[in-house]
Amino acid sequence: MLSHLITKNHAGLMLTGDYWSLKALHEMAHDINERSPLVKNKEGTFLGFAYDIRKAFEGQREVIKPPRHAPEFGVRYGVKILWPTLLLQQHILRQSLAFLEHGRRYQALTYALEAAIEEGLMEDFGALGPKIIKAWGRLNGSDPNLVDKLHGRAGLFCSWSKSQRARGFLALIESFDPMFERLYPLQLRNGDKPMLSPAEFEGWENREWPDPKW
Repeated sequence: MLSHLITKNHAGLMLTGDYWSLKALHEMAHDINERSPLVKNKEGTFLGFAYDIRKAFEGQREVIKPPRHAPEFGVRYGVKILWPTLLLQQHILRQSLAFLEHGRRYQALTYALEAAIEEGLMEDFGALGPKIIKAWGRLNGSDPNLVDKLHGRAGLFCSWSKSQRARGFLALIESFDPMFERLYPLQLRNGDKPMLSPAEFEGWENREWPDPKW
């Protein structure tokens, strides 16, 4: 079974699970990476999700031992994934299933992962959680530039303070919209004050992400 723990500073989610659940998730992610027409770079962002999951069940990330009074809980394994990265990876996974033959196991794993993410968003962002979940659902998996947009946005997200992430994460997810760059100047002319501008992402395109301070 998959579950979650919240990291510090609204940085991301620690996805947790038992060995067999994470191993099954890893196998599914690898299969989708190879077969999905939405994954153009087979060595890119989505494969990174499979890599993180493998490192988790191999015990090379977080190992959560059961409490002494309840050893029957068993050992669980976890891995921390940055919020913008995880939401994009999961969206690609979900959208890819529409193009691929798959069985109920893949659906079960996908729903379990989505449930863990939704619960994590609600816990981490409170009243903004439902709005973030809706914005996440509106991501356009067929946008050929969707994955390319992640680097600058994740870099900016990592540079933010805890309070900036709480205020700005919804706007950051909404900025993946293909119309964002076109709408921004129109909003300015109308006297609106958008929270984010395209220039903020461009400044991170060729830079390494700072420490998100998990």
